Amino acid sequence: MEPTGVGDAFRAGFLAALEWGLSLERAAQVGCLLAVYVVERIGTQEYVLHQEAFVRRCAETYGEQAAAEVAAHVKTPRP
Repeated sequence: MEPTGVGDAFRAGFLAALEWGLSLERAAQVGCLLAVYVVERIGTQEYVLHQEAFVRRCAETYGEQAAAEVAAHVKTPRP
């Protein structure tokens, strides 16, 4: 059993991106990026997600085109 919730986070990001109409590759990237936020924190739901930081991290990891495609869909509170 994996108690971090990382699998749930991946699924949430992956399925959200598919709902947004993004490609399978982009959906996997969003899922992986969200999973990283979860696994970096102690506890299962202790992470805070902010649009600007998420998109910046997406650009650093997957490139500017990926970030541009994701940015239009990621809605979170500002820090």
